[in-house]
Amino acid sequence: MATTHTLSLALLLPVAAFAQGPSVSPTFYANAEALINNVFPFGNTAVPFRYEQIHDDVPTMAISGFRFRHNATTSVYPAHTVTLDGWMSTALTPSTGATNAFDNNHGVDKTPIINNRTYSHPASDPTNVPGLFVLDYPFDTPFFYAAPVGSLCWEVIVTAKTQTASVVHDAASTVNLNPVLQVGAGGTGCLATGRTSAMSATGTSTVSWSGGSGTLTVNGTNAPASAPSFHCLGFDKTLWAGFLPLPFAVPGSTGAPSGTCNLYVDPLFAIGARAGTTGALTSAVPIPLAPTYHGVALYSQWLSLDLAANPTGIVTSRMVTHGVSAPNPTTPACRIFLSGSTGATGTIAQAYMLVTQFY
Repeated sequence: MATTHTLSLALLLPVAAFAQGPSVSPTFYANAEALINNVFPFGNTAVPFRYEQIHDDVPTMAISGFRFRHNATTSVYPAHTVTLDGWMSTALTPSTGATNAFDNNHGVDKTPIINNRTYSHPASDPTNVPGLFVLDYPFDTPFFYAAPVGSLCWEVIVTAKTQTASVVHDAASTVNLNPVLQVGAGGTGCLATGRTSAMSATGTSTVSWSGGSGTLTVNGTNAPASAPSFHCLGFDKTLWAGFLPLPFAVPGSTGAPSGTCNLYVDPLFAIGARAGTTGALTSAVPIPLAPTYHGVALYSQWLSLDLAANPTGIVTSRMVTHGVSAPNPTTPACRIFLSGSTGATGTIAQAYMLVTQFY
């Protein structure tokens, strides 16, 4: 059965903090998920792969490395390694004036920054929206960039990768005036009485940025038949009630018929619903939308009453994350790419880039 519950979230949604220290390009997505994704040049399986990106919004800084982040998803990208060479320079032109000839975009200060180095990257955590900048490439040689002189150009030639499937990266592109909430999901549910598969949860949304409102929807599956249930919704997945580290195993669930049931969310709201006979659940929550909420993440989980499952009588789903990303401005960068070759020219794409953190 479905339930729709109107909440006044406007007073409770925190304002996303601005990034400090490292510089993220585009700055707009320092603390929010960008609206597209890509696998070039690090995340696909093709080698060699030649790739160049030109940024117009990086401040003057000494750059000792760059980092990237996984795209928001509902599955885990595996740990893997990437081997590459890299260069950096002050670009000859802004991104809008770049050409498809890699060398023609570099300035006279082109510097080798990475020399045939292999980097090991961890598996992703899909509960983070946006992801953390864990795809880290510290340089062998730092580069000092002076923003007033021109845009920043970096280039890599990737020569080896160990992933056997795509590892998708967060990316930004052309303007989107009505972006839906960005969704991730992770953790594991436990087994309700009468089910052969664990409880689960998925998330969707509908939005009207021009109207200032949207609907956050969380669906559940494999709950106990007709069980009283709760959509737990909050802004914290690290501490329950401010002191208990999350995730937290429901007491008595480990070793019980349910298996371990985890609490993943510190709920500010618990929205009641009753599961259908097949264990289906739906909760649709109206929310306000405004640029102020750009970068806010909301965490959800289903809890159902099930006295036979474990001594506590509660079974749980995995966690779903909804990330708010406001309509984006023009993307201040371009990319040039060439798959399977180290040739002199590639394909140029304006206003298209991996979200990049320089440090």
